[in-house]
Amino acid sequence: MNGRRRKTTLAAAAVLGGSFLAGLLRPRTLFAAWNQRAFDARNLQDALGAFGIAGPVQSRDISIDAPDIAENSAFVPVQITSRIPGTQSIAIFIDRNPFPHIARFDFASGTSPFVALRLRVAETSPVRVVVREGNSYYVAMKEVRVTVGGCSDTSGPATAPVPARADPIKILAKLEGGVVSVRALVSHPMENGLHKDPNGRLIPEHFIQTLDVKLNGKTVVEAQIGRSVSTNPLFAFRVQGANANDRFTLTWRDNRGLTRTDEIAVNG
Repeated sequence: MNGRRRKTTLAAAAVLGGSFLAGLLRPRTLFAAWNQRAFDARNLQDALGAFGIAGPVQSRDISIDAPDIAENSAFVPVQITSRIPGTQSIAIFIDRNPFPHIARFDFASGTSPFVALRLRVAETSPVRVVVREGNSYYVAMKEVRVTVGGCSDTSGPATAPVPARADPIKILAKLEGGVVSVRALVSHPMENGLHKDPNGRLIPEHFIQTLDVKLNGKTVVEAQIGRSVSTNPLFAFRVQGANANDRFTLTWRDNRGLTRTDEIAVNG
């Protein structure tokens, strides 16, 4: 790193606070490798193939709660629950999006296989969820109808791109019935590289790639994230085995190397 770049990096860290500095200097090995081949795939079969997924079994034990018709296709709320014993991961695909692979969530033992988030849906398409248990894969689908695309519309936003920064994550962690519901709102543009600015120029890609959720220092959810998660993403998880005043730590990192770490105590 040259002197000018080092000064710029440290100055940004100083402005954004100590927790950001800790995250900025955190080694990349904390995260599972982001599957570039899967997230760069421009069709469903290539995206599935990047994970070695072939012939997943249809399952009624995967629940997808999503609207039948998207009122705002740039912010489509989706909740996914797997009732398959031993669920290790949940992967989300939107068949007809420009980049079909949306996200993958890996769960530690004892973590409820549940996730909620908001997605961009380019056109009417199945939302496809693939669950892994050991060496087996299971699938369920829910079609979402779209009138105006929320992903590949190159008319883009009405304003200029948001400057790169790492604002604090807004986290809630509430204990109810032995399960902690964790909600995290991240301020981030989540640009997919398909939109144009007011001058007609393509806005460069800028999106979160990884999210790490820790309980008392141990990872309970690890996520890989793609280009079709909505602006200012909202994530929700359910974690068992936590007590009041235990601490959750969330860290995200984006494709430009920007990162943020924040922590909260469980509210009993």
